[in-house]
Amino acid sequence: MDRNHVSRPKIVEVAKQYGATDIIDYHNGDIADQILELTNHVGVDKVLIAGGDAEHTFEQAVRMSKPGASIGNVAYLNGHDTVKINADDWGVGMSNIKIDGGVMQSGRLRMEKLASLITNGRLDPSLMITHTFHGFDQIPAALERMHNKPADLIKPVNYCDDLD
Repeated sequence: MDRNHVSRPKIVEVAKQYGATDIIDYHNGDIADQILELTNHVGVDKVLIAGGDAEHTFEQAVRMSKPGASIGNVAYLNGHDTVKINADDWGVGMSNIKIDGGVMQSGRLRMEKLASLITNGRLDPSLMITHTFHGFDQIPAALERMHNKPADLIKPVNYCDDLD
């Protein structure tokens, strides 16, 4: 595996600023194999599925998880009828690996907690803002940028500052 190749250098840079120490890139081989190699084949406690190929992503997540691990899924599985999980990797169902799915809960209390983390300096989301747009007329450009997903994109922000 060529562990030096990264397909999205900006994301790696920001991940390291947030404290990431090991970077996995699917271009360098099977994700689960890379994780298992880094953990001496022990596996990980937690996996977050936020994208990828639904047909194989769940299978990889289970394979890289150690018994008792938690897997969270926030990926939208549109167009997929099934996901694969290898029974042996899942301890034939006895590994106590928990899989949860769904988008972030919303509501006033959740937003207040998130705002509190940001205003008290415990969370700095500004590192993830890679593109800014200003004005309602720039919303199509921001959406187009999100749709095309250039390599340097993490999160675009559109400021609707032309309300006057």
